[in-house]
Amino acid sequence: MPITLVFLSVVVIWSTTPLAIVWSTLGTSHHFGVAVRMTLGLSICLLLLLIKKQKLTLTPSSLLNYWYAGLGVFVTLGLIYYASQNLASGVISIVFGLTPIITGVFALILLKDKFFGFNKMVGLLLGLSGLLVIFSHSLTESRDLVHGLLAIAFGVVFQAFISVKLKQINAQISALETTTGALLFSAPLFIVVWFFSEGTIPEITLKGALSIAYLSTFGSVLGFISYYHLIKHASVRVVSIVPLMTPVFALLLGSLFNNETLTLMQIGGTVLVLAGLGYYEYGEKGK
Repeated sequence: MPITLVFLSVVVIWSTTPLAIVWSTLGTSHHFGVAVRMTLGLSICLLLLLIKKQKLTLTPSSLLNYWYAGLGVFVTLGLIYYASQNLASGVISIVFGLTPIITGVFALILLKDKFFGFNKMVGLLLGLSGLLVIFSHSLTESRDLVHGLLAIAFGVVFQAFISVKLKQINAQISALETTTGALLFSAPLFIVVWFFSEGTIPEITLKGALSIAYLSTFGSVLGFISYYHLIKHASVRVVSIVPLMTPVFALLLGSLFNNETLTLMQIGGTVLVLAGLGYYEYGEKGK
């Protein structure tokens, strides 16, 4: 598949996922929505393995890879779905735009990668300043908004840690295997949480059902596989453009299709986050 098409698919999927998550909980609970999404996504992955006549690699490093990837899916998506009850989809996307910066910090700690260049530090400070501005606005609104932002912030940090940990493990397996292994680990956990927290199948709106189907097929399968493919075959600079573009498109989609609005404080915080991310990735002098 042409790398340009893969890049565009990742941008489209990442831009639409926050809004789809918000819609997927319409008429139902976030526990049920994410449990169904993961179960359907796992079924699709297993079907793809069957069609390709491919088996999961079961070496020690691959099993460790599946465990960490699955833990990342369970914790991060669980927090995103929790936060989606109170946060606009655009805000969720903006906060997650900080992932590359936080990933750089964990890469310094775990992989001893070079991080403390001038542009990296300025980008980090700008991004964190933007996050603080968004948080300060929410403190004046409601406790639920604060809880939602805290959940998303922790999700960003945990996902960044997991991505660096997977890089450290460096299991030689395909993107489909990683996705399938992660869902094999996380899907049962989501089902258990739903069963013990609710255990009932609620009525669901058509929009909610279509959103879950979209998230299962594109968000949980095609999105992961495309992103892993992009990491493997594209330059770091190309991959880094994704989190710069997706928050902008997510904000536009939330405004156009879900009547989401941002206050001046939130817009200011968003500008700082995007400026920090841009300077983090492209602010290096020289060359």
